Amino acid sequence: RAKKTAALQEDGRLVCEVCGFDFGEFYGVAGAGYIECHHIVPISEYGGEQTTSLADLALVCSNCHRILHRTRPWLTPEDLRSRLTSASLVSLCAERSS
Repeated sequence: RAKKTAALQEDGRLVCEVCGFDFGEFYGVAGAGYIECHHIVPISEYGGEQTTSLADLALVCSNCHRILHRTRPWLTPEDLRSRLTSASLVSLCAERSS
């Protein structure tokens, strides 16, 4: 919730940090305020009393979230964004969301 609040205060909307998809723009009222939150470092790798900071989280669409979890070790949001950019898919996703 805190990550979503911070993003809304900064940009006024919730967009995927990988591909730029905006549920609110694409789905209207049904998608408004929706996005998934990804732990960049798996909680299972936390040691002791470690807590999650906002920097440890990424807001992502459902598709990107599934792909981030598909391999071991996990891809980082930056790795996936780079792969999408090189495949010219980011612009495709952005076009579909507007």
